[in-house]
Amino acid sequence: MHWNPLLSKAVTRGMSSLTSGVIGIVGAALIALPADAANLQFWRFDQQENRLTFTTDTQVRPQAQLIFNPTRLVIDLPGTQVTSATSRQRLQEGLQEVRVGQLDAETARIVIELAPGYTLDPQQVQVQGETNRRWFVQLPDLIAADGSIVANRQRSEPAAPAVTQSANQVTIDSASDTPTQVQSIVATADGFFIRVSGKTPEVRISRSRSRDPERTITLELPDSSIAQNLTSDALPDNRYSIETWELSQTDSTVFITLTLGDDSPDWRTIVTEISTSLRGISVLPDGVAIRDIPDSGPSRASISVPSDPITSRSGNRNLPASPRPAEASDSNQRPQVPRGRIVVALDPGHGGRDPGAVGIGGLQEKQVIFPISQQVAAILRQQGVEVVMTRNSDIELDLDPRVQVAERADADLFVSIHANAISLSRPDVNGLETYYYSNAGARFARTVHDTVLRTMGMSDRRVRQARFYVIRRTSMPAILIEVGFVTGAEDIHNLRNPEWRSRMADAIARGILNHIQREF
Repeated sequence: MHWNPLLSKAVTRGMSSLTSGVIGIVGAALIALPADAANLQFWRFDQQENRLTFTTDTQVRPQAQLIFNPTRLVIDLPGTQVTSATSRQRLQEGLQEVRVGQLDAETARIVIELAPGYTLDPQQVQVQGETNRRWFVQLPDLIAADGSIVANRQRSEPAAPAVTQSANQVTIDSASDTPTQVQSIVATADGFFIRVSGKTPEVRISRSRSRDPERTITLELPDSSIAQNLTSDALPDNRYSIETWELSQTDSTVFITLTLGDDSPDWRTIVTEISTSLRGISVLPDGVAIRDIPDSGPSRASISVPSDPITSRSGNRNLPASPRPAEASDSNQRPQVPRGRIVVALDPGHGGRDPGAVGIGGLQEKQVIFPISQQVAAILRQQGVEVVMTRNSDIELDLDPRVQVAERADADLFVSIHANAISLSRPDVNGLETYYYSNAGARFARTVHDTVLRTMGMSDRRVRQARFYVIRRTSMPAILIEVGFVTGAEDIHNLRNPEWRSRMADAIARGILNHIQREF
């Protein structure tokens, strides 16, 4: 293992906190409210677990309070709209009902009303953000009038699963180790639902280029299979201007491809776990009410599953390759940023009295990575991304303040930029390394790493997991990229070259934009 000057100060005691935060019952804020109004897209109360789940299309900041006579838990969603009339779900065993409606023009309200004679400990209520768009409200055991406890039915299960996410892509840690299997795809009142069995899937989404004859969206589900009883006839029949649904399976990966009609909007995905027995992928329109999408045109559906188990892709040359995400590395046009506020925190490592690694000819790490970071920021801003810098000048900055800059900005992504080093006696060690800590960070790291490799033609020293402080203590997907070795005979010439550094900045920015386009 090579020596990294950052490692000695990056490793600290303790485990990182979950990416989801917990707010108190009086509604302490986790996430800043966006300027545009949000829409409440989905809600459900699971009485098996005494847990409310709801999702919105943009960030929200829930506010919760317990009100008496009658006893009810009220969750207000400022800046949020409910697209339908007040809806209700009848409950039992100490809970009377859940109702959802519009409190006023600016606020959606969810009310969980307890049955007469029952109460709960407000200090035990948890409002927990899986992401800034998906929330759980976990109720504790109810207390009857005689003081007895009405326990949750599923006491052995956690209040909310541990999760990581980048926007429309969520991985939920499931207790089940059973491989994911796609069971059905059905049209719903707000889009489509892909039901799965086994463990909750990881979803990778890619879109065709705008110049392609057909607009397509492909969902890639690793470690998955297609149920034998799922046939083409069972796929949705031209709903919401989706002209075709195509399912295929190669190796242990399932590909679900949607061909979009002329009137179809863009679509996004939310991995949804309604209960332990009902989980899947919600496919929802982006920025368009479902009622405004026409159902017209021809429809087709197909499912392709290999007849024999496939153990190696190299031995099956005729198999379709994994769909390539739409990227701009092949053209002069950079990936487009989805609508909405996207915030990226950029962290130029070291600075001031801390030069970082010192390499061949006395080249200092900080001299390399600060101009690269500045150019990355400029490119992202040109593409409509909001950028916050942990430092804007050559100053020394400790690790925790860098994390706090990202947290205060409510950043969606965090990128720490460094240059690598090893002993000066090893000039043969050169190349690109990218580090992550969380699962969401792993996907982000792979996208940026691969984009830079294709663009720069560097030696690949792989994507690696590490416990560096700045990627471990940030709550958003975070990566640390080492753009080359200041001690490497090949890398040193590039790192000294301003033109090469500009190309590196463009490659990193493209990688970030590719990830935003894919995940958000």
